[in-house]
Amino acid sequence: MDYRSSSSSSTTVLRRGQPFFMAVRMKDRNFDPRRDILRASFSFGPNPQVTKGTKVVLPFRMNQREFNRAPQKWDMRLHQQEGFNITFQVHIPANALVGLWRVTIETTTATPGARVDEFRFKDDIYILFNPFCRDDPVYLDNEELRKEYLMNESGKVYVGTHNRPKGRRWIYGQFSDVALPAAQLLLEQSGLNPTERGNPVQVVRAIASIINATDGFGLLEGKWEGSFEDGVCPWVWTGSSKIFEHYLRNGSKPVKYGQCWVFAAVATSIFRALGIPSRPVTNFVSARDTNHTMSVDKYFDVFGDEMKGGPDGDNQDAMWNFHAWTEVWMSRPDLQTGFNGWQAIDPTPPPQFWQKNGGEFRRGPSSVESVRRGEVGFAYDTPYLFAEVNAEVSHFQEDETSHWGFRKIRVNNYQVGRMILTKRPGADDDVSDADAEDISSLYKNPDGMSRYQKQGDGCFNSLFNQGMSSSYSDMRDRERDRDMKLFPTGSPAERLSAMNASRSVEKSQPMFEAHRPTNEDVYFDLIDQEKVAWGQPFNFQVQIQNRSQEMRTITTILSANSVYYTGVTARRLGRCDRQFVLQPGGRETMQIRISWDEYRDKIVDYGHIKIYAMASVQETKQCWSEEEDFQLEKPKLDVQIRGNPQVGQDCFATFSFMNPISVTLTECEFTFEGPGLVRAQTVKYRDVKPGEMISFVQKFMPRFNGERKLVATFNSRELGDIVGSRPIHVRD
Repeated sequence: MDYRSSSSSSTTVLRRGQPFFMAVRMKDRNFDPRRDILRASFSFGPNPQVTKGTKVVLPFRMNQREFNRAPQKWDMRLHQQEGFNITFQVHIPANALVGLWRVTIETTTATPGARVDEFRFKDDIYILFNPFCRDDPVYLDNEELRKEYLMNESGKVYVGTHNRPKGRRWIYGQFSDVALPAAQLLLEQSGLNPTERGNPVQVVRAIASIINATDGFGLLEGKWEGSFEDGVCPWVWTGSSKIFEHYLRNGSKPVKYGQCWVFAAVATSIFRALGIPSRPVTNFVSARDTNHTMSVDKYFDVFGDEMKGGPDGDNQDAMWNFHAWTEVWMSRPDLQTGFNGWQAIDPTPPPQFWQKNGGEFRRGPSSVESVRRGEVGFAYDTPYLFAEVNAEVSHFQEDETSHWGFRKIRVNNYQVGRMILTKRPGADDDVSDADAEDISSLYKNPDGMSRYQKQGDGCFNSLFNQGMSSSYSDMRDRERDRDMKLFPTGSPAERLSAMNASRSVEKSQPMFEAHRPTNEDVYFDLIDQEKVAWGQPFNFQVQIQNRSQEMRTITTILSANSVYYTGVTARRLGRCDRQFVLQPGGRETMQIRISWDEYRDKIVDYGHIKIYAMASVQETKQCWSEEEDFQLEKPKLDVQIRGNPQVGQDCFATFSFMNPISVTLTECEFTFEGPGLVRAQTVKYRDVKPGEMISFVQKFMPRFNGERKLVATFNSRELGDIVGSRPIHVRD
C-alpha cells in the first residue's frame, strides 16, 4: 500500500481477503483466560447488526493459534503474548463490506452480570476491495495490469477528434490524503445501503450516480456551454485531488465544473482508491441516443441548416466528437457465464431534458463483452452503451414532396464508434501519444473493423511507435471507405450485431430497414481537413465527379460551424451554396476558406469545427450528405526540470510556450501538480503579448522518491487548455 497522509498520524488502510495484526496492551495486569473475557468488535455503518453483517464480534481465545480456514468469515488467532502486551491476527474475508470500520475491544469477566467495558480505537480503519485476492470479485490476475489500473497515479484521458486524438495527462491521486475521505463521503451521500457495500457492482453504480451533482448533492457539477466564471473551467484541472479538496473543504457542496472526460478521470481515481482496477476510455464519434431507437437522427431545413430538436422540437439525439466513461474490472455473477472482465460505467450526467423528465442517472456497469455481442438485455443500461458505439446516423432534410415533410439522405463514411482509446499498460509518452491503445475490438465485432485495426495488439500502438499517426488515420479511413462502399450500412458482422441488439428495442426496428439506393452515378468526397494551428487560416472542400454518360444538374450546400465537443453548434464560420451543371465525366471542386479574423471570436472552448456537406442530383434524385469534425491545434506547454530532484531539496520547474495568435493574452495563470512532488496549485501570471515566448519558473520540494509525474496547464481569457507534462526521477 502507498496511501499517504499530510499529517503526522496515518490512517490504517487494509484490503479484504488478507490478515492484519492488532496489538493490545493491558493497563494493570496480565490477561487471565480463566476469568477474563476479551472480544474484538468491528462495526460498519450507522446501525451495525451482527445478523446483517455490519457488526462482527470475535472472541479472543488463548488456545487458538491457527485460523479456522473459512475464507468467507472473519477470524482471529493469537500471535504472541509478552507480559501486558497481546498481539493477535485478524483475517478479513474477501466479501467484507468496503469502507470505514470502527474497532472496539470489549472486556469483561466470567462473573455473571459483570460490567462490559469498551475501548474504541482512536482511528477508524478503511477496508478496501482486493484485486490481489482470488476470492475477491475484483481479482485481476496480471501484475502488469494491476500496476497500471490500480497503482499508477497518473495516466491519460483521450480527447480531440477521431482522426487526431490527443492524450490529456491526468493525476489520479488515488493515494492522496483526500481520496478515501472523499470516496467514503460520496458513498454515504449516494444512499447505498451499508449491507450492499461489499458488492462491487452496487458500489460502482452508486459512485457513478453521485459523482455528477443533482439537487445540490454530488461531487461535480457538469457544464458544457457558456461561461465558467463562477467556478473552474474543466480544462484547468490537472488531476482529481484538487476536486476532492474543494468538495471536502466546502461542506460537500458540488464542485464547479466538470465534463465527461473529467467525470471519467475522477471516477477512475475513486475506484482505484477503493481497490477496484479501473481506467478511463474514450469513444470517438459517440452517439447520444435519447429515444432508444439505436439511431441518431439529424434534421436539416431546405437551406441545409441543422434544425435543433428536429421537426417537433423534442429530438435530443446528439453526436459527440468524443465521449469518455470509465471501465472497471470485476466478475459478474449476476450475469451469464462469459461476461466477466471490463464493465463500462458512465458517471457523466444525462442531458438536462432527461433530468427534467425523471431520466435514469446511473448508467452501468454494462459488460463490455455483452456490448460486443449485441446482447443488450443484461443489466445494467446496456442498450444505451451499445447505441453509443453502434448507433446508425440518419440525416433528414425538408422536402415538400414528401408525405411527412422530410426525406432521408444517405450518409456515407460517418460511422459511430470510429475509435475507442485508453492508455496502454506500462507505456508512458509525454511527447506524443505512442502510449495509446485502441480497444475498439472489445466493443465492436472485429469483422466490422478494418484490417489495420486488427493488427497485433492494436495498430494504433505500432504505427504511433513508427511515427505514423497521420498515416494510420488515412489508412483506416480509406479501408473504412472501401467497406462502406461494399456495405453502405456497415459490415455484415456489424450489421448483424446491431440487428441482434435491436430485437429488444421496439422503437429501433424501423431504423434497420434495408437502404434502397437510387441511381448514384455522381461521386462526392468531402476532403479531410489537414492539421491547422490555432490562429492560422484553413480551407475545406468537396470534390465532385460525374461518372455517368449524361449531364447532371447538381445542388450543393457546404458549411462550417464552430461547435462544442458535444456537437452543439456555436457559431457559423462560413457557407457556400451552388447549383451547376456537370458534363459527362466532368469534375468540380467546391471550396471555402476561413481566415483567422473570420473565426477568432467565434471559436469555443476546445476549438472544434464541424463541416456539413449536402448535395442532390436533379435528374436521378440522388442525395448525399456527409459531416466531418476537426480541431484547431494548440501549442504544447514545455516542462523542464532544473537540477537533480531529491527528497527534501528545492527543485525548479520551467513552463514555457509561445503565444500563437495575434492578440494579447490576459488573465493568465499556470496550474500544476505532481503526486509526491507538489500539491495542486494555481499561480497568476502577467499578460502575454502576440507571438511572445514566455517561461515561468516554479520552485517545489519533492516529498517522496521514485518515478513521479509533473502535469501543468496554462489558461487565459483568449486562449486556454495549453497542457504539458514531464516525468521526474526523485532520489532519496
